[in-house]
Amino acid sequence: MNTYEKARAFMYRHARPLELALWQFHFENGSADNVLRALSFYQNEDGGFGHGLEADNWNPLSSPLTTQTATEILYAVDAPREHPLVQNTLRYLDSGAHFDAAHRQWLNCVPSNNDAPHAVWWTYREGADAFAYNPTAALAAFILRYAEKGSPVYEKGRAIAQEAIAWFLKRGVFGEKHITYCFLRLAQMGKGHDIPGLCALEAALHAQVRHNICPDLSKYGVEYVDRPTDLIDGPAHPCYPDIAETAQAECQFLVDSQRSDGSWPVPWTWCNEYREFAVAEDWWKGHIVLKHMLYLRHFGRG
Repeated sequence: MNTYEKARAFMYRHARPLELALWQFHFENGSADNVLRALSFYQNEDGGFGHGLEADNWNPLSSPLTTQTATEILYAVDAPREHPLVQNTLRYLDSGAHFDAAHRQWLNCVPSNNDAPHAVWWTYREGADAFAYNPTAALAAFILRYAEKGSPVYEKGRAIAQEAIAWFLKRGVFGEKHITYCFLRLAQMGKGHDIPGLCALEAALHAQVRHNICPDLSKYGVEYVDRPTDLIDGPAHPCYPDIAETAQAECQFLVDSQRSDGSWPVPWTWCNEYREFAVAEDWWKGHIVLKHMLYLRHFGRG
């Protein structure tokens, strides 16, 4: 079997219903409604998301980080503004839940994380320095994409976006890909909203992506390093020219490193005693297969 056939077999044999629905949407003319239906089972009554949607955090209650994970799926299928999943997400973001008013950011970790199996990095610690705009910048981007202009939640999102951009431009380059990704989303969704500093953010992100990406492919899949697939989705991405050589090289790396079952290795563990990681690892493999095959397709390789 070729790369695609092996990946497809893995998805049908091992993927969660949500990732399988996404596979069918992207590769088999599947329905966006099926994706949204599968996603709906992870949304809580407050409009936020939980229940292990982010596979390293099995907290059933809502959290901003898991909600940001859901927004990526809503983007993937271009969910309409009026869809209940979108409107309920906006309601959660407008509610003040898990929002630190002093820092004007959503919490990266929430206390209820500690009551469910989770990776060590999702452990809530009182007073931990969590205010680095992950996931706040990405949640502000979602508000800009979907909220009605002029509505209270829109004005909240726009103000937070402006504050986030000012923070980013003062900070300089850093080595945290998740923060970078949140700001890439903000730069994308901020267009057309007259946000001060947006053009400067777009320019700064080119240097940031160059700084983040590890050019040593021997570390890929072995060490937890930043790869082109972590930050861009193909040659159409605005930052692709900054890392073009490495991005092209990763295509061949993906073809060569695919396992016989169609998956790719998960290069991290939870670093604690929770045995549920064995299940989460398989969930992550479905996500990674989907991401890698979309990346290859965008380069004409999948």
